[in-house]
Amino acid sequence: MSTFTSRTNIVTGNHEWVFVDDEQFDYQQELARSAFADMLHDHERNVQYEKAIIKTIDTLSKTLNRIHVLDIGTGTGLLSMMAARALMKTTCSSRITAVEVFQPMAKIAKKCIEKNGYHDRIRVIDKRSTELDLETDLQGDQINMIVAEVFDTELIGEGALRTFSEACKHLTIDNDNLRIVPSRAIIYIQLVESPFLQEFHTLKNLSKDEKRIRIPLDCRHLAGDTIFDLNANEIRDRLRPLSKPIPVFHFNFKSVDDRNNFTEEKILENIQCESDGQIDAFVMWWNLDMDEDGEIQLGTIPSWCYDDKDKAQHIQWREHWIHGIYYPQKPKAVKANEHVNLYSFHDEYSLYFDVGSSPFPPRSFTPAFLSRSAMSGFNNDQRRQKYVEGLQKSFSNSSIHRCLYIGDGLLLPLLVLEMYPQIELIILESSNVHLVQTLKAILENSSSQLSYRLIPTFEKDHVDLEKIDMILSEPFFTKSILPWDNLHFYYLLHQQTQPLNMKLFPQKARIRCIALEFDHLHKIRSPVQQCCQLDLSPFDEQILEASLNVDAIVEPQSLFEYSSKKPTLSPIIDLIEIDFRKNYQDKLEKNHFDIPITADGICNGIAFWIDYQLEEDLWLTTGIETENDSWATYSKQGVHLLLKPLKMRAGMKLSINAGFDFHQGQFLFDTLS
Repeated sequence: MSTFTSRTNIVTGNHEWVFVDDEQFDYQQELARSAFADMLHDHERNVQYEKAIIKTIDTLSKTLNRIHVLDIGTGTGLLSMMAARALMKTTCSSRITAVEVFQPMAKIAKKCIEKNGYHDRIRVIDKRSTELDLETDLQGDQINMIVAEVFDTELIGEGALRTFSEACKHLTIDNDNLRIVPSRAIIYIQLVESPFLQEFHTLKNLSKDEKRIRIPLDCRHLAGDTIFDLNANEIRDRLRPLSKPIPVFHFNFKSVDDRNNFTEEKILENIQCESDGQIDAFVMWWNLDMDEDGEIQLGTIPSWCYDDKDKAQHIQWREHWIHGIYYPQKPKAVKANEHVNLYSFHDEYSLYFDVGSSPFPPRSFTPAFLSRSAMSGFNNDQRRQKYVEGLQKSFSNSSIHRCLYIGDGLLLPLLVLEMYPQIELIILESSNVHLVQTLKAILENSSSQLSYRLIPTFEKDHVDLEKIDMILSEPFFTKSILPWDNLHFYYLLHQQTQPLNMKLFPQKARIRCIALEFDHLHKIRSPVQQCCQLDLSPFDEQILEASLNVDAIVEPQSLFEYSSKKPTLSPIIDLIEIDFRKNYQDKLEKNHFDIPITADGICNGIAFWIDYQLEEDLWLTTGIETENDSWATYSKQGVHLLLKPLKMRAGMKLSINAGFDFHQGQFLFDTLS
């Protein structure tokens, strides 16, 4: 059996389907990209679940002769094995049914359960819990204990409400004798001021007076109204809480309200603001009562909400549960001690919030046309200033009258029209029709004195390149995933038969890298080995095999969300330089590099990115901003996580091979040591 997988072809700028002759590829890809390993590295999660399981079984065993545990979404079988271990200490007869809809994971669960000697106590069924039949699947043996970890960043995004509701209705004994781990949940939000978070949501004007370019209100929220998943602990210094934590929704998993298809809507009145500011966003998190007494807790509370500073500094890092960022329809200025009303809504899978005065406007569910990082790219002041400086240098030559813009970025063409209204700007329409519509709407809402036209193709009846003085690009294309995917700009240039005699902006690109010791990011690919004294090596073996078979050696990550040791282990190393004026044709270049290690540490990752030369001595980065030693927020970086982290000392070298296949448009990389 054969299958296909998708990748970005930077030569054509399109996603393409690549033939893979492996009947297991689709399963392996899902396994490799799953967050199972990250969950299993979550020590706090595992410990609190086991504490609650032991306590619940101990409580039930005092009144019941038989305990039947249902483990929903068993994964590796970890929670089922915890239950089996606890049940062995009771005199009750017992049975454990573990369900896992993802068949490759169900097979792994069976192997882990057998490895630990619990195969005669746990039955694994590979189907959804909502599809279980009491008679045929459970032989009429009703459940009196449910264990489930079916939560995501929003708590309910994986269908937790229906999962618990259906199990309680159709598979269990009466609720008085039923126990669920976890028992209850509360969703909290906090009102925060954060111009930084607003950068990921609302397009900023190019100038205060909106002299020429004016962005209409309905073009400002191109990333839509969906949740922005973010580890808010990493941006603590870029937000300011304006209220205390607000409990919004309460869920008792034994009695989930399934009226109106699990929807709930409420207005919380008189929420007090603690200080002056502007409500730019809502930070959302949740907390679980793991047992019915609420003695054992597990949640995603942000670090700044802890009274105990030591606990705040040692908060559990996790990737599978982070924080949700939501936005009001309009930011709202408030004063200290002012009271506001909070509108809150949830359906079966998602949440929505707004703040203001009643009546609230209708809920707005705007679809996403741009990524959050692309929104940040439009708004980032440092990036804007680099473009302004570059344009000022480029247009200091008065011989430039007619320019051509290529790419999906909105910032650069609008900046040119804002700064140089005398320039005729020809804009090659994006393949993203939504961006074309947005650009047209902005231009139609702007000054009538602007000189521009949009063209659908490069064909000569649309544009004569011999009459173009300058070609510009950010470069940015919405289909790009890794930083160098935006080199599609280079391929568009060299598809033309005319010589590139005009000025180019940017002129060159360089791919760079640095060796790092991540504090936590490497854990998403690290083997688990043992978890709570249970051997999960069958899981490690399967995940490692899947990753080696299907994963790209370099993956995209937004590194501003992940801390790493300071100082970095190495200086920045230049790997490849590309002059956009040169045609490299089918050249394949791969060279050996020794990365000098300048600090002691454990190298567990190498980060890659691309810089663009806008003008002589003026470079724009998509990686480390050297001015403030921080990662750019407006682009994902490429990351290679080492399968075996290396202990390094200053003076040592890390050997790699890196290069570029210009025919395929592929970055080439492998480690040597």
